[in-house]
Amino acid sequence: MKITELTLAAPHPDEMKKFYNGALGFKEIEAGSDTDGFSFQAGHTRVNFIPGDRDAKYHFAFNIKPDQLNDAVKWMNNCGVELVFSPEDKGVIVDFPNWWAKSIYFFDPAGNIVELIARGGIGAAGNAPAFSASSIVGVSEIGVVTEDVLSMREWIGATHGIPAFSRHQNTEEFSAMGDDHGLILIVRTGRNWFMGNFNAAHFPLSMTGTHGDHEFKLLLP
Repeated sequence: MKITELTLAAPHPDEMKKFYNGALGFKEIEAGSDTDGFSFQAGHTRVNFIPGDRDAKYHFAFNIKPDQLNDAVKWMNNCGVELVFSPEDKGVIVDFPNWWAKSIYFFDPAGNIVELIARGGIGAAGNAPAFSASSIVGVSEIGVVTEDVLSMREWIGATHGIPAFSRHQNTEEFSAMGDDHGLILIVRTGRNWFMGNFNAAHFPLSMTGTHGDHEFKLLLP
């Protein structure tokens, strides 16, 4: 599954522009709406931030190549972005052995908990140029918050044909749908976002993507 476009609310899109375009160096593209929003290209994903609720906070992740994680850490440090420390892993790199992945986390100006995840199921970069925003593969995960995880999971599966993630055991609190290239993480309202230290709450989002030969659009106002 690939997430080709993701639209999220932000209280101050201009601050997001300074961060993602200015500090991190993502390529700004024409805004995705007639509002005072901000859009940038992250690999195969178009990301849009549009004016919205001042309390809006999300979890989303970007895929990076599995052999570029240490380079990504250096890049974030050079960009002046503080990575979230994991007491359990005793560092900024978090290991997810069941998911064949390792991640680093940071907060953006809106308070979103953002992840760079290096998945073993994605091909290595090899002899690639120095790590930068252009090294991002695309949006890897987006968190969807709901009161009823099971119903949301069944609806997404039946409507769009997206399967459960093969390396995760779904529960009534947390479910993952998709594959290494793109995941929808469905969490129950009030569940603490991992590494985020804030409770999950629903805020508007929309996404478009592909699964096999099927294109889909998920709109959650």
